Amino acid sequence: MMKGHLAVARELYQAGEQTAAQPHFGHPLHEHYEPLESAFENRDVTNFEGTLEALVEQAREGGDWGGHADAYSAAIDAIDSAMQDVEGELREDVAFQSRVQLALLRQALHEYEEAVDDGQFVNVLEYQDSRGFVLTAKSLLEMQSDLYDDESYSELLAAYEDALKAWPSAVAPEEPVMTLGELSAAMFKLEAELGEY
Repeated sequence: MMKGHLAVARELYQAGEQTAAQPHFGHPLHEHYEPLESAFENRDVTNFEGTLEALVEQAREGGDWGGHADAYSAAIDAIDSAMQDVEGELREDVAFQSRVQLALLRQALHEYEEAVDDGQFVNVLEYQDSRGFVLTAKSLLEMQSDLYDDESYSELLAAYEDALKAWPSAVAPEEPVMTLGELSAAMFKLEAELGEY
């Protein structure tokens, strides 16, 4: 989820929406790091709170994205390093990895539900969060493609593309492209396929 927030933050920033990007840079720290801090300490995960804070501070300064790319990469690397604390056999377990994607997708659907009411956007931040979570779930699938047979992998990729039509860009369109029901139906294909593992 941290990576999902940062993915959409970067996308917004690079699209010239620096103000809209700011909350998303802070969400990994405020919504996720603090609740997980004791678990990180218990597992001896190297503290990376300062790395996340540095990215937030740099992004607030504005300017070209290039000036923040190193801080962004450092934050992503720190998150990836913390994720490596998961036992090696789980990192190669298709059932576990499918459940991780499912958790991201379910959160994305919940955020989309919070974003849309009566055919209008009522909370664009949640729309953006949900986009970041789906993009991150798809990225996880792509990084672990060797865990899936070719047919399942192709079907999952196609299902992700169908679902992502709800989020044409990080900047919300004038009105939702999909109703919650339409998105739920698109997500169901992903949930059914991933749930088989």
